[in-house]
Amino acid sequence: MMIKKIFGLVIVAIMMCASSGLQAQNFNQNQPQQQDIEVSDDELQTFANIMREAQAVQKQAQGTMMKAIQESGIEMKRFQEISRAKRQGNEVEMSEEEKQAYSSIEQVMQEEQQKMKKKMSSIIKKYSMDEQRYMQINRALRKDKGMQKRLKQIISQQQKQQQQQQQQQLP
Repeated sequence: MMIKKIFGLVIVAIMMCASSGLQAQNFNQNQPQQQDIEVSDDELQTFANIMREAQAVQKQAQGTMMKAIQESGIEMKRFQEISRAKRQGNEVEMSEEEKQAYSSIEQVMQEEQQKMKKKMSSIIKKYSMDEQRYMQINRALRKDKGMQKRLKQIISQQQKQQQQQQQQQLP
């Protein structure tokens, strides 16, 4: 049962990432392609902070989407089967109940994605980073192993600092 839940969360996360990737791809089409960009450690620190908060938002949205699937009456395996077929552009035979349930789930997912998009924008603004700059850094991170290593080091330092602060707060 636990494996099914984890697998389901992974599928939902993949679906979310795929749709986010499409949005980013559309955004990127309007931007000239950049090879290498300079990113300071301060910017990477800010990016790491944004990532941390974004992960919490994403986790909350995934929970809401999982709940919608569970409450729909469609088994996870069947939902995944329908989703996979639709993403591939294939026709899927569904009962009326499945059509209504799937439509309801899709609506919840679209609403959650819109909420996530708004929350992401406000998180980025909260850290005084321009959304275009955030996207530039995000694209660069996918390609630049050195920048990935720097980001991992920054995240590791942040985690150590957080652990130290928690230990100091203990009686």
